[in-house]
Amino acid sequence: MNIETSTISAELLNTAFVDKVCGGLEKEAAEAGSRYIRQKLYEDGILRRLFPPRTVTAEELDKDTDSDIPSIISEIEPDASKATYVPFKGTGEHRYFEGKSFRIYFGKVESERMSKNKFELLTYKMPITQWLQENQVKAVQQEEDGLFIQTLGDILTVDASQKITVSAGATDFKQTFIAGMKALTSRRLPQGKVLMHKNTFIDSLALKTEDIGYKPQEERFNRGVDGEDSFLGVPVVTTIKDDLVKENEMYFFAPQEYFMHNYLLQDATLFLETRADMIHFHTYEAPGCGIGNTGAFVKIVIE
Repeated sequence: MNIETSTISAELLNTAFVDKVCGGLEKEAAEAGSRYIRQKLYEDGILRRLFPPRTVTAEELDKDTDSDIPSIISEIEPDASKATYVPFKGTGEHRYFEGKSFRIYFGKVESERMSKNKFELLTYKMPITQWLQENQVKAVQQEEDGLFIQTLGDILTVDASQKITVSAGATDFKQTFIAGMKALTSRRLPQGKVLMHKNTFIDSLALKTEDIGYKPQEERFNRGVDGEDSFLGVPVVTTIKDDLVKENEMYFFAPQEYFMHNYLLQDATLFLETRADMIHFHTYEAPGCGIGNTGAFVKIVIE
């Protein structure tokens, strides 16, 4: 079964999937589903596009004398006042660390456990890959991205100086972008990636060549920003998840090595089993995200 093909009909794709499952090839079907889910998480996820994770092995884990929760000890970034981690399920309460090192706990992210009758699945007009995206990928992605943005919000509550307000004007995008870059520079940090809503990125098309001294700007206006991943050479990650990133917000991050350790003890994995005519699904993973310098990002808000 080729899960990446777009020319095969949904009915044929679903039949091939069910045939594998019911033919005793559950492992192969689950592996194909896991590959698809991981691909979509990397393509669409906020956290994974900002800070690509690294899979770790059991040998890299550090024993915690007070808990059996898997963890890794990492150094706090130089000149950082505090470090913390993203509190995924099973990692305990959110807390801050000071000193030379901090502990990054691995939690669990899991989608809803679902069951489908194999005969019903054969009647679906959407391919099984799309069904997986709607029912598995989005659940895992929402947990990853939601808890990451929530952690940024918690940090901003502790240090309000990392939230900067820019007055609205005719060149909102330009003013905001400059304010974000200067804010990182004032913290003696290099420029990493910028996170913003897709519509905010589209606002950059309102700028004229003379506004920014960038000759290809008129070409950008003609072709739009679809497929673009930078502005004036600065990497930009966009999202349409306005429940997480509003249209009047931008997040400016230092490079990953200055800001975050993003680990996976286990990448997103589709668990699949059959009992009689029922197919049971759920997706799970074990991420561990540690912010080694809580001061290595700023949030810009346009008012």
